[in-house]
Amino acid sequence: MNTTVNEHGLNEIMEFLANNHKSGKLFTRDMLRAWASEAEFQLSEGNQATIEISARSSVHGYTQEYRISDDGLE
Repeated sequence: MNTTVNEHGLNEIMEFLANNHKSGKLFTRDMLRAWASEAEFQLSEGNQATIEISARSSVHGYTQEYRISDDGLE
């Protein structure tokens, strides 16, 4: 069974990136889908659905990880 990131999950990713990534709100839908693909890959490896912002791309200067909620997956 393949678990995918749904619309709610894409909105979670968008909010996380807007608040924590140096590019802010400059992410297109295709870019959000690419981030979602990373979370889906993590799931396929038996991990939680997470995405990560590198320290150099983070507004905080350190690596940040975000786990997509169960509501964001189907």
